[in-house]
Amino acid sequence: MRNDQLTHLKSWFADYARSFLTGEAAADSPLVLKIDHTARVCENICQLGRAIHLTRGQMRIAEAIGLLHDVGRFAQYTRYGTFNDRQSANHAALGIDVLKAAGVLKDLSADDTDTIIDAVRFHNAPALPRNRPPESLVFMRLIRDADKLDIWKVFADYYRFDQHPEPAIVQHLPDTPAWDEAIVKAIARKQMAGFQHMKNLNDFKLLQLSWVFDLHFQETFVQAQKRGDLDAIARSLPDNRAIGLAVAGVMDQLEQMAAGDVKR
Repeated sequence: MRNDQLTHLKSWFADYARSFLTGEAAADSPLVLKIDHTARVCENICQLGRAIHLTRGQMRIAEAIGLLHDVGRFAQYTRYGTFNDRQSANHAALGIDVLKAAGVLKDLSADDTDTIIDAVRFHNAPALPRNRPPESLVFMRLIRDADKLDIWKVFADYYRFDQHPEPAIVQHLPDTPAWDEAIVKAIARKQMAGFQHMKNLNDFKLLQLSWVFDLHFQETFVQAQKRGDLDAIARSLPDNRAIGLAVAGVMDQLEQMAAGDVKR
């Protein structure tokens, strides 16, 4: 990818995202959150890309993927009033529809287009596909890691404060004391838990902690440990033995992987 092509994508995204804003702060707040999230994911994916020594052209592709990974969120929230895919539509699939309808990738090479589309399509999937080129899989792993780093930040900041101005962040889930045992069991097996088990805010927090078992690059673990967002999320959970064991398993994984090699 050339620099002018990336510049064009940035300009298009800015115009597209702004087209959904109404000028009313309350109505625009969820969408502004996604604009800000996109900017930070771009920073994250570039940081991870530098850590694995991507070429300049590959770095541009990575940044383009960070820019476009959540482009479907704007139509999703405007159409359905929620960021909950289970209650609306898969925002990755919506994003691909947007990109194809806009023709914004038409000037890119076929390989670059396929790489970007694949990364957008699978950035929120339960698992990566097996039948994609190795380089495409690298970019899928990069966006999944970069996205998780910022989602942890967003939620850690949310849980740190007593006043919660934007319930859309937590998908309007009830803040009740229970939690789903299936999520705790998934963590004990060192597996990422599934969204189908998410019924309340505690489930959402545990689900987010389980994402540590779906990271791909040592730099991601290093950054997650350095930023402390997983600690903040863990501290907001109920204090009991089952959750304590789950949190300990997550933190052990984080510490071990930050110190050593992980899957590529």
